[in-house]
Amino acid sequence: MNLRDFSAFFAVCLFWGLNFVVAKFAITGLPGWSPGFGGVPPIAFAFLRFLALALILIPFLRPIPKQWGTLVLVAMGMGCLQYVLIFIGLETATPSGMALVLQSGVPFVTLLSVVWLKEKIGWARGLGTALAIAGVVLVVANPAELTLAIGLLYGLGAAFVASVAMILIRRIDMKPMRLQAWIGLISAPILFVGTAAFETGQAEAVLSGGWMFAAALAFTVILVNVYGHGVFYYVLQKYETTLVAPLTLLAPLIGVASGVLLTGDPFGWRLAVGGLLTLIGAGIVASRPNKTLPDAALVREESL
Repeated sequence: MNLRDFSAFFAVCLFWGLNFVVAKFAITGLPGWSPGFGGVPPIAFAFLRFLALALILIPFLRPIPKQWGTLVLVAMGMGCLQYVLIFIGLETATPSGMALVLQSGVPFVTLLSVVWLKEKIGWARGLGTALAIAGVVLVVANPAELTLAIGLLYGLGAAFVASVAMILIRRIDMKPMRLQAWIGLISAPILFVGTAAFETGQAEAVLSGGWMFAAALAFTVILVNVYGHGVFYYVLQKYETTLVAPLTLLAPLIGVASGVLLTGDPFGWRLAVGGLLTLIGAGIVASRPNKTLPDAALVREESL
């Protein structure tokens, strides 16, 4: 990969990694960038995110898709349901922990492709899947206290529904930006109903965030999604998936580092060892092509 493309791609991974801290701020007010701001309810933030995404990507909505049933399921998995779970999880989970747990999408989609698509995996991908799962378990579970990190369990759920949606995507003939536009358009009204039914004080919370909340929303939509996907798919068209997919592991590394440095996430041996196992396992799986689902290793990038 030449220096220009790598620089642009590194910027994408930087934005994707920082997004965990930005989302934590938008939902909880931490790390205190806007005094007096206590965060926007998670479903409301997800609604605003997908509404803004749909409005920005209006030019990509045509032509009208035909596979409505499958498209709605994909939008639920990669859109509203996944992000509601992530944002609810981030109310209590650390950004660094969430950045690692969401990597479980790579082994999840590999296992689902074995069950549903009859994909055959060799010893290397089998080992990588086992390492990634072991690492996630170590990050989520605390055997000494027989407890689980509830916020990170929401992250596991988010990774699983995104993986199911990744399997369904193969039934849809749609370019990435057009798919993102329709995910936004379908997700926004569902999330509007959800926040109206289950949350209160949304308008007051948004207004209390001022320009910092507006900047956080713009960051997650424009830089993370629109710019990120634009550069990502440009690079993916130019280089092999087996090169690009492992490089995307820079994003969770940046996510862990930004969580530790910006929000003061604790960095104990369980996070260090579990994170290392998760990234090694995900890297092994990402570097081995999936014959029935070539983009399987990109499940996290497809759903950002």
